[in-house]
Amino acid sequence: MKLVPIIQNEVFGEVIRSTNRQIEDKKQELKLEIPDALPLIWADRTRIVQIMTNLVSNAHKYTPEGGKILVAAEATANRWEPDNAMQVVHIWVKDNGIGISVEDQQKIFGKFFRSDDQKAREVPGSGLGLNITKSLVEMQGGKIWFESDFRKGTTFHFTIPVAED
Repeated sequence: MKLVPIIQNEVFGEVIRSTNRQIEDKKQELKLEIPDALPLIWADRTRIVQIMTNLVSNAHKYTPEGGKILVAAEATANRWEPDNAMQVVHIWVKDNGIGISVEDQQKIFGKFFRSDDQKAREVPGSGLGLNITKSLVEMQGGKIWFESDFRKGTTFHFTIPVAED
């Protein structure tokens, strides 16, 4: 993994281009709330694209036709891991999809985890995506977590350190 200063707007553009067709096909609304002047992040560009693409693809897969997906970001002090980088970019992907049951929330980042929930089972997958995504975020000095309301939606959050000047 090669960590270099990354311009995030390029990453967001690439992710949107790669997922736009499937989102349009499902008549979903994808909204971006990204400030124009985000600082550079210290990251591996390929891996950041992979993280974002996985989170947006999951939001798409687990959100019904006509649903809404929000991708947002902010530069902020690191209030999640104060012993790590002082400044981070906090990125989140929010959907109004099927949500994650309380039972499954404890296992969601586990290797090969697949929910027993019937609605989740309708979506094909290996159970590796979130496990890999978590590893990629942590390898770059970030943190990943989520909030979910069963049958109402989920928000995945992650942080990536800001590149120091």
